[in-house]
Amino acid sequence: MTALVVAIDADNGTVAQRQEQFRDRTPRSGDDRIVHLIPKWSIETWILCFSGSVVDEDQTYRHAPKIDEQIGPAAATYFEWSRPNASIPGHCALSLMTAVPEVRRLE
Repeated sequence: MTALVVAIDADNGTVAQRQEQFRDRTPRSGDDRIVHLIPKWSIETWILCFSGSVVDEDQTYRHAPKIDEQIGPAAATYFEWSRPNASIPGHCALSLMTAVPEVRRLE
């Protein structure tokens, strides 16, 4: 099965603004296997969140120390969080909470 995963940072805009850009440029139907992932500043924000850190989406974590070492475990956590009926921790960043249902589109 094929899917398209499109990712772009929201940076100093909002996740909603980026979602609108996607809707305007690449409309999708409910059964399209297209996923939009939009971290607020950078993917490092999500990596830290998956690792249990409380993050502030108004700042960038692009140069967080030892971030590369956390990528593998973060991917495994995202897989777990994206499962149906998975419990998402309260420390989860808002932009990441928006991305969880996106990945569930692929089931």
